Amino acid sequence: MKTRTERERELIDSGLASAIKQQFAGFPHSISDEYIILIADYIDSMSQIENFDIDYMSLARNLPNILTKVQEQNLGGIHGRTDNDVITMNSNMNYETKKMFFFHELTHALQTQKVNGNENCGFYNGNTGMFLTEGATQFTAEILYNVSNGTNLNYRSQPNVITGQPQHTPYSPLSQYQFNGNILYMLSLATKTPLNQLLSLGFNPNGREILKQRYEQLKGNEGMFEEFMFDLEKIYSIEKLSWFGYGNQMANPTPSKITLTNGGATFDGNFQIQDELMNKTQRNLMASFILDNDENYILLNYQQVLACLTTDNLKSNFMNVIEEIKSMTTEQTMEEQTGIRR
Repeated sequence: MKTRTERERELIDSGLASAIKQQFAGFPHSISDEYIILIADYIDSMSQIENFDIDYMSLARNLPNILTKVQEQNLGGIHGRTDNDVITMNSNMNYETKKMFFFHELTHALQTQKVNGNENCGFYNGNTGMFLTEGATQFTAEILYNVSNGTNLNYRSQPNVITGQPQHTPYSPLSQYQFNGNILYMLSLATKTPLNQLLSLGFNPNGREILKQRYEQLKGNEGMFEEFMFDLEKIYSIEKLSWFGYGNQMANPTPSKITLTNGGATFDGNFQIQDELMNKTQRNLMASFILDNDENYILLNYQQVLACLTTDNLKSNFMNVIEEIKSMTTEQTMEEQTGIRR
């Protein structure tokens, strides 16, 4: 692992840190040298990622137009926040944690644009899409962080990270939004889209439409994308409410009426409904993976899907189907080798 000093020396000696600082020099801004170096670190790390379909140089040139200030405040339990052209980081974090979550907030800043006064980005249309946005933003930040430090993503089982859902255990490398990351990984496998390429859609103004096309091309998903996104947004909204002190209300057997951000659609929600939706979305992606791919692809990649499933019941049901496919494939191979049909 590279130390902070080693990495900063690389960025200074390469001239990238100076180039980033020079870019901001012609614009009114309040960004310390520490964060200038972190911005250079972000851009340099992005240039090293495979299958990341992003013009990182254009992003770098556009930075002074979207970011004028980086500040630190005591944000309580929040790591960071992006408001228009200002990023605020929690002052109570060590350097490595600050670096990770600054990469998260910088990703938000680079992806976000105003459309009719509402925030939009690759997956978010002002109503639904924040579930995938937050998952993709955190995945992007973790990948960039590990590239910067010369380390690898650490996939691991993470029990009890989803408030109110102790029965769901994500297997994830993420430090937050672990379940969101699992869903993105399953989407990647079901649609045969490399994960980094899928994450890069978050930077594309047409990312949501591209994802919709790929999702609805899967068997059984025709016309189902918006329902899928709404289900994910319900999961995200219930989790956010539990973070902000409404856990007891979400634990109530009687669902509460919940309104999406910006006065969007309403739905009835609590932890029980969230559990049902988490199971539903995973089952749907399991089915897409099985129905829309050939046996060779399924048998080559099923263990990655299995790792993403968050309950024993989901894993068991999935493996029952996999065992049937294995059996059918074995019988077919025997018939081809012997010429004998059973």
